[in-house]
Amino acid sequence: MTPPPEPDTVHPGNPAVFRKAVAIVGHSNSGKTELICRLLPCLAARGLRVAVLKHSHHSDLDLGDEGKDTWRYRQAGAQTVALAARGVLQVTRAFPGEPPLEMVLETLAAEADMVLVEGYKSGPFPKVAVLGPDEGDEAPDYPHLIALVSDTPLKTRLPVFQPHQGEELGRCLHEFLTQT
Repeated sequence: MTPPPEPDTVHPGNPAVFRKAVAIVGHSNSGKTELICRLLPCLAARGLRVAVLKHSHHSDLDLGDEGKDTWRYRQAGAQTVALAARGVLQVTRAFPGEPPLEMVLETLAAEADMVLVEGYKSGPFPKVAVLGPDEGDEAPDYPHLIALVSDTPLKTRLPVFQPHQGEELGRCLHEFLTQT
């Protein structure tokens, strides 16, 4: 297997917080969420605390609590709403536009060794592209691409993993991030 690019060639000049993040990118329904769910236990078994950031282009997201007190607080103008319960702390912050990526990563990285990001195809961090069966046999042209996940053989010098190879990809990502 071809090793991924050196970390300093993937995110030169970016703040340190970006050095903890790896984006899982691909088209809608390509298997990004499933891959992240496979990676989480593999990374946890290596002793890593992993946070996940899901990026969405949709502005009409259902936060799942319409009519609940947390929803009512946001509707009344609270900029930050927290819900604390046994085993969970959920914090929601309101922004006039999209929250600054660096701030989001700083918040997540404060309590994590690694941040898996679903989305941000053009973002400034290393990426693993998940390819569906109809996407051809070449790597997509995303910046900072370090690995690929595909059921089909690809023409590339990058490491290629099958969707079920969460353990192998997790090891690759762990090694990549510890090189920095």
